[in-house]
Amino acid sequence: MGEKKWLLFFSETQSRRPIVIRQILCNKRTVSNLYWGMQYHILDWLNVEPTLDEKKFDLQINKLIKNKYLLATPKGLVLTAEGIFQKKEYLDNTYVISKPYIFQYINEKRWLELLPLLIQVISELSYHNKKYYVVNSPLRAQFALKKWLSLVKDRSELPQVLKQKLLTFLGEFPHEYGNIFMALFTGHANIGQTAEQITVLIPQFSKEEILLLWRDLSMQFAFFLLKEDGLFRQLIAPFSNLSQLSKSTEISYQLFKENLTANKIATQRNLKISTIKEHLLESAILRNDFSYSKIITHDDYSILMNTFKGNPIDWEYRQLDNKIEFFKFRLFQIERSKNIG
Repeated sequence: MGEKKWLLFFSETQSRRPIVIRQILCNKRTVSNLYWGMQYHILDWLNVEPTLDEKKFDLQINKLIKNKYLLATPKGLVLTAEGIFQKKEYLDNTYVISKPYIFQYINEKRWLELLPLLIQVISELSYHNKKYYVVNSPLRAQFALKKWLSLVKDRSELPQVLKQKLLTFLGEFPHEYGNIFMALFTGHANIGQTAEQITVLIPQFSKEEILLLWRDLSMQFAFFLLKEDGLFRQLIAPFSNLSQLSKSTEISYQLFKENLTANKIATQRNLKISTIKEHLLESAILRNDFSYSKIITHDDYSILMNTFKGNPIDWEYRQLDNKIEFFKFRLFQIERSKNIG
C-alpha cells in the first residue's frame, strides 16, 4: 500500500490541502505553496518527489479517504484515529528518507547519473584495469567525470581516499543499510545488483524501500563530500547550490540586504514590483535572517499587533480593512508564525 506514505504529511489537528503537499514535494515554488508548506512544517520536503504524478497522487489520496485514514474538512484533510495508527505503523516498519532537506541543495538527477560511474571507475583504477565496460551513464556524466579526473595529479591515491570516505560516511548508518547501498554499485569483477535482487536476499526491505534508501544515502553522501575540502568537493560543487532560494530570488534578496527598497530593486533589475515582492516573501519564508523591520514600520507593527491575536494561520487580511497592504500583512504573518513555530 504505497499510498500510506502520504499520511506522513498530514496532521490530526491541522487541516491540510493535498495540492499544497504535492506541490511542495514537486518543488513548485509559488509564494502560496511555500507559505502553506511552512505552516504545515513540510518545507524540508521540497523537491523530494520532482516527478510525482498528479493523477496517481490524487487517486492515492482518495483511497486514503475511502479507507477512513483521512477525513475531509472545509479547510482540508486531517488524520483520523485509524490514520494516526497507520502513520505510526508506517514509520515504525518502513524506510523513510531521513534527511529530505538535502534534495534542495543537490541536483539529484545529475549526481545519481555520476555516482555509479565514479564508483566503478575508481574501483577499476585500484586494480590498474583500463579495459572494462562502463555502467550505463549519460555522456554528460562521463564528461563531468573526465573533466574532474583531469584535475587529479596523482590518481593512485583516489581508491584509498574514496574507500575511507565511504567507510566514514556509512559508519553513521546501520550496517545493513551500508551493505544494501554498496550492493547496488558495479566495481571490479562485481556487477551491481538490482533492487529486485536485493529484496530476495533481504526480504524485509521492499523494492520501493531499497530505491528510497539508495536515493537518500546517495544524496547524503554528496552532502558529506560537499562539506569537506579536497578533490571530491570539486566533483560535487557543479551539481550543488547551498542557497534555498531560486537564483532570481537570491539576487533580489542580496540587494535587499544591501538596504535597497523593493521599488529600487525592481528598477535596478527591470522587473515588476510584484515580482520583487514575491522574491522577498519567498526569502522571508525560507531564510531565518530576514529583516522584517526594513519593510514593516513601527506604525505598521502597532496596527498589526492590535488587530491580530492568536495563531497566525487563522488570521484573515480582511480584518485590516485595507489599512495596510497585503504584502506587509503576509510578512507579519510569516514573522509571527516563525516565532511560535
